[in-house]
Amino acid sequence: MDISVIIVNYNTCKLTCRCLDSIFELTKEVQFEVIVVDNASQKDDSKQVLSQYSGIQFIQAQTNLGFGKANNLGFPYATGRYVLFLNSDTYLLNDALSAFVHEMDQLPDIVACAGAPLLAEDGSANQSYAPMPTLKWYATAVCGLYIKPFVRKRSAGIVISPPQVLPMEVPYVIGADLCIRREVIERCGLFDPDFFMYYEESEMQNRYQRQGYKSYLIASPQIVHLEGASYSSGGSKSYPAQVWSWYLQSQALFFKKTQPYYKYLIYRIISLLSAPLCLRSYYSMREKRMLMKTLLCPIP
Repeated sequence: MDISVIIVNYNTCKLTCRCLDSIFELTKEVQFEVIVVDNASQKDDSKQVLSQYSGIQFIQAQTNLGFGKANNLGFPYATGRYVLFLNSDTYLLNDALSAFVHEMDQLPDIVACAGAPLLAEDGSANQSYAPMPTLKWYATAVCGLYIKPFVRKRSAGIVISPPQVLPMEVPYVIGADLCIRREVIERCGLFDPDFFMYYEESEMQNRYQRQGYKSYLIASPQIVHLEGASYSSGGSKSYPAQVWSWYLQSQALFFKKTQPYYKYLIYRIISLLSAPLCLRSYYSMREKRMLMKTLLCPIP
């Protein structure tokens, strides 16, 4: 088997089916298999529809495991030389699976992970990779929260402009489309189960890089990422408070696991600077209390 695709579904049946349809329609040149892990969806008919979807292996989790643990649950069923972790809110525009296989075959074995320059639905560039989090990066981000109201709005994330030469090494590939060599997973492990959602791909690639591996962005796969669609509730809030809480918990866990303890303590001090902004946010008082608890309570 050339490549195994693992997709985690959580109340995103329509999005997942669109992703699956694009895979089966466009993949022509390689042997592939698709594994769908349902994270105990309850708000739609995911279990009924996806369990009957032809050509996939369907795995039903008993509880919502989060992103990393659900992918870990699917991995033992994968037999491919490469494993592509693909978000449910993506879909392919070309034979991306074959492109991943062909390009990874050409890259040196030291390249453990690869991703594509993701696109938004309108064809513009979307975030595909990001800097590895550091104290300097975090301090700058927190300061930016106070400066943001006084400057022009800027586009979030990092995007690839057409003139940039690919393939190229990047700090880490985001988890929306993350292709990994099987032998690297078997040697260095997969997602840390302590992370529920967010930063799991950062920690994993940080761990790989400490073993001498690299992450690359490659040119050929064309994939649309409907960023945020998997948790959008259709309301006016950009992110549900629970999502921000998971993000903050995982961020703290990342620094605790990857940095010396004194740097983790500095991180905790800096994180307190964002507390006033939390209190001024558009969330309800109950949601603000939850976020404040996340900021103030230490990670066990």
